[in-house]
Amino acid sequence: PRLKRTIVFNGDTDPCVSYEGTREAVRRVGFAQMEGHAYRPWFFNASAADEELMRAKPVLFGPSLALWPAGPQYGGSVVDYEHGLSFLTVHGSGHMVPQFRPRAGLHLLAKLLSAEPFAPPLPSDTQI
Repeated sequence: PRLKRTIVFNGDTDPCVSYEGTREAVRRVGFAQMEGHAYRPWFFNASAADEELMRAKPVLFGPSLALWPAGPQYGGSVVDYEHGLSFLTVHGSGHMVPQFRPRAGLHLLAKLLSAEPFAPPLPSDTQI
């Protein structure tokens, strides 16, 4: 199947690949920012990890995984542009999102494949 949108993402704590440079590169593509889709937070549900996974995983994989659920967690920020382009940050991760924030990374992938929005749009000035 063909995806109708493109996401570019960066961890917000990456010492090697700063999200600021990626954000500017996406902005310079030149697509207009969608109304109501300025930078806004996105969230994911931090569910419990399976005990078998916790025993088998390498120490450096998923340091935030836990045996108990933590509920809704701040995932980062998202901004949407015309033509289906979005830029996201992943809070607390470097450029190895699947390794350091696997639950947030899985949520990001699921939203991309389902075409669901990462976050609801902000109300316009006229709506406020």
